[in-house]
Amino acid sequence: MGHCNVLVIGKSGVGKSTLVNAVFKDELARTGVGSPVTRHIRQYSKQGCPITIYDTPGMELAGEQNTQIRLEVAQLIDELRLKDPEHHIHIVWYCIHHELKRLEETERRWLRELELKDVPVILVLTQCLEYPNPEESEFFQYLQRQNLPVRYIVPLLAKDKVINRQLTIPAHGLEHLIGCTLELLPEVARLAFIRQQLLRVDLKADAAFKYVSGYVASAAFIGATPLPFADAPLLVAAQIGMIANISFIFGYKASPSFYYSLMAALAGVGGAVVTGRAIVSNLLKLIPGVGSLAGGIIQSTTAATLTLSLGLAYIELMKAIARAEIQGIQLSQKEMQEIFVREYQEYAGRRTQKNEVGIRA
Repeated sequence: MGHCNVLVIGKSGVGKSTLVNAVFKDELARTGVGSPVTRHIRQYSKQGCPITIYDTPGMELAGEQNTQIRLEVAQLIDELRLKDPEHHIHIVWYCIHHELKRLEETERRWLRELELKDVPVILVLTQCLEYPNPEESEFFQYLQRQNLPVRYIVPLLAKDKVINRQLTIPAHGLEHLIGCTLELLPEVARLAFIRQQLLRVDLKADAAFKYVSGYVASAAFIGATPLPFADAPLLVAAQIGMIANISFIFGYKASPSFYYSLMAALAGVGGAVVTGRAIVSNLLKLIPGVGSLAGGIIQSTTAATLTLSLGLAYIELMKAIARAEIQGIQLSQKEMQEIFVREYQEYAGRRTQKNEVGIRA
């Protein structure tokens, strides 16, 4: 899955911790918590989490202290670049408080210095209260005209802001930041970032589908095995691996009983049809000559169809769980079983009809 390292720069009070914790599933940045890397840089990470955050507290310090922080950041980028790519700084989020509407000369100089380090920089305008059209704010328009050495300028509000009893400005801009970041990340960091970010469920689904496509091709190859009944264990193993990969991409952890319950629910509804087709396909392989070839073709198609249907249905279940999690809702086991079975029947029915038409033709 690789690893993703994000360097977050900005003054205290700009909302860096709130931003990080709003983007990622785990609470990575907590006040006063983190391992010191240098005198002014702290590292935030959690076991089992493929994201590391490097933070720069004390940016409001002036004079020599500010210069020292910039020097430490430059040295950190250079030192990590000497290691394997998964240890590099992959992206910089340079945070400025939108409502202060000020870009200092020191910040301009630092942005130019970061450009020389060849690390993509996104200028993040935090605590932006301009909603629903933050790009129309005067400060954003001003920064756009400055031709700053950054890839994107993203205004956002990481957490709902209560103005008074009648008015609450909703969080916004986070999904745009996630999309811009993903576009700039190297391949070694992309999947780790996709897995751990919280809001863009579509990105996780796209990444999972790429894995499903590979497993479907493997299933078709396994199904074409000329020996009768020899392919079933291999096919099951491939499907288990596919489900495990999808779960990991979505960052979903469950006990084995969870997967057993899904398969049991599926078997209770459509297992007889699936098993019958597999047996018929394998029996056809016992017929010498052309029968063996025909059986292999049908079994290959069946294996691919069932594996694809299983993968797509499981992705839909993971999407439903992820979206419910964003809303603070936990789906019951029965609800998850119903979603999985319904999606599987939909995909399997659609694919089966298509394949049967092709075989008859």
